[in-house]
Amino acid sequence: MMGAVLGTLIIWLSTHYIRDKQMFGYTKTITQQAVTLSQFVLMGLNNTLAVFIHRYSGQERKRRVLVTLCFLLPLFITALMTLAYVVMKEWILRHFQPGDIALMREYFYWLPLYTLLFVYMVIFEQYLGSQMKVAISAFMREVLVRVLSIVLLLLFAFNYITFHTLVVGTVLVYIVPVLIYYYLSLQTEMFGYSLRLKDLNPTEYREMIHFSWYHFLLTASIILLGSLDILLLPFYDHKGLNSVAVYSIAIFLMSFLQMPYKAMLAGSFTVLAQAFADADMPRARNLFERSSINMLIPTVFMAVLIACNLHNAVAVISNGYDALVPVFQILLIGKVFDIATGMNDQVLSVANFYKFNFYLSLVLTAALFVLLRLLIPIYGVNGAALATTITILVFNTIKYFFVRSKLNMQPFSVRTIKVVAAGLAAWAVGSVVPVVAGPFTDTLVRSAIISIAYLGLLVWLKPSADLELYLSTVVEKKKLF
Repeated sequence: MMGAVLGTLIIWLSTHYIRDKQMFGYTKTITQQAVTLSQFVLMGLNNTLAVFIHRYSGQERKRRVLVTLCFLLPLFITALMTLAYVVMKEWILRHFQPGDIALMREYFYWLPLYTLLFVYMVIFEQYLGSQMKVAISAFMREVLVRVLSIVLLLLFAFNYITFHTLVVGTVLVYIVPVLIYYYLSLQTEMFGYSLRLKDLNPTEYREMIHFSWYHFLLTASIILLGSLDILLLPFYDHKGLNSVAVYSIAIFLMSFLQMPYKAMLAGSFTVLAQAFADADMPRARNLFERSSINMLIPTVFMAVLIACNLHNAVAVISNGYDALVPVFQILLIGKVFDIATGMNDQVLSVANFYKFNFYLSLVLTAALFVLLRLLIPIYGVNGAALATTITILVFNTIKYFFVRSKLNMQPFSVRTIKVVAAGLAAWAVGSVVPVVAGPFTDTLVRSAIISIAYLGLLVWLKPSADLELYLSTVVEKKKLF
């Protein structure tokens, strides 16, 4: 929650003080480029480190070689990619809109360093997570980095630093968590270095290469499905980086929809995986359907709240970001359907159908590229949102039928219709409420009315036995938790 609050503050400060949309769009573009490229540089080594570090638990020499390889290979890969990046500089710059080229050229050489810092953040996070230090990793990414970013924005807002310093500082700020991660890693037993490569035999190297390569391909395809739209916008939209500024805010608002899903996913997946391990399919089917409806209920609630308050979001942001409203509305359809289909990805993984998911994601990544290439030049940011939503709908529809056919499991039932009906009714109520005073007051009043309407309908329609149990416990104990 703290991360979401800080993220919202960053968006507000950025849109208020980086008044040039092109400049704000650039800050989002370079960050998205670095995040995406980091997954290619990693080559799946972060997953390899997390798994194999425990396999070599009692073998210090092998463990040290593993750690060394996982930290050195990305540096080597980054060096090779940077060389190609520099050689192809003019060819790369020609793909951007004419008005954006000067800005892209000015900070061209910062991208490789930014990418490498993200790489080491991910590797350290994965390692510390394997050592049961998940809370520290989450704090660094969700709180520390965002606090430092807010400090930079405030310095820029009060004219203590220039935009150039803001961009460079946005990159260099990641050195802080990387150094802290390194210090924390040194305090653990498993961490250490060794260049005695012969301590691992050829069979072990082959196994690690196979493991890394598969996870690299899977992660790369998933990352591209989620980021190709914003990466291609500055190439094919005639407004270039200005469109990225609008689109990035719509994506940020969309992230609120995923918060309940992410919060519930870990626990639900653990129980579901155990049911598969015990070959208890009736239990697995029951858990799959229950988790699907329980994830959908808060997701629909968040969707209605945000959709009915978009005018307030635009008013708070100001500075001409009205275009984000249709973008968000289009993306909303795909995201709600994605979450409504439940834990299809997790089921395909534990049921050993992961190859199907992988090949499907590759095909749809290619299809998404084609759609973006066709729709962005015509419809701009709306075209990017439309292409993404179409791909998500197709992707999840295919997975839905596959899981239902192979495992006789499906997320939809009469309960799903009840939740959607409650959401549509609450949306209708929230839409007709007249505007009350300023955006903050209006948001509070409108959200309260929506909450009462939605919760009241859920109590009446009873779509989830788990929700009924929770509400009865609240009434009995007079506590929310």
